Amino acid sequence: MSSALKEQQDIILQYLDTTHYIDTNAPTAQDKQEAKYKIGKACNKVREILCSDEVFLDWVWANVIDECPIDIEEVTPNTLNAWRMLPKFGTLEQCEIVGFTHIAKLLLEKNATMKAEVLTIIENNDPDTAKKLIKAVLKPVVDFTPIVANKKDLAETVAKADKLSKEALVALVKAMHQKMIK
Repeated sequence: MSSALKEQQDIILQYLDTTHYIDTNAPTAQDKQEAKYKIGKACNKVREILCSDEVFLDWVWANVIDECPIDIEEVTPNTLNAWRMLPKFGTLEQCEIVGFTHIAKLLLEKNATMKAEVLTIIENNDPDTAKKLIKAVLKPVVDFTPIVANKKDLAETVAKADKLSKEALVALVKAMHQKMIK
């Protein structure tokens, strides 16, 4: 293994220990977030060195997951790939404001406009206000009033209810309730 790959392996293993350390002296949530971000940066450096995603995943299995000093069941190639997205999105602070779980969604090509809007919100607002505004962008409130008014549209929407987000399902039920009490 090249020295560049060995260096990144050491970084990843060190920070994996931080992300999964459980004890009375455990790192703070902030430290764990920072460790995930640093793992993402190291994984990106490894991927730049290796010739394909397949070779990268093989490397992850052999040099990270199999080499973890502790048994970390939650860490998979998918976990490391998700953490690779963090530095691709932006700074650690930007990722924390958006929430790590939303980063992959925002990096999809189809969501480029949404990503740009989110980054603009972050630039123009304090973190708390930005979080509220971003939530509205990522999970917009759906108005089901017109759908409830049309029985065919309502039937089609109810048939797909299992694909609706929790918030959308609540909005649908509220719209149906409002229609019933009128």
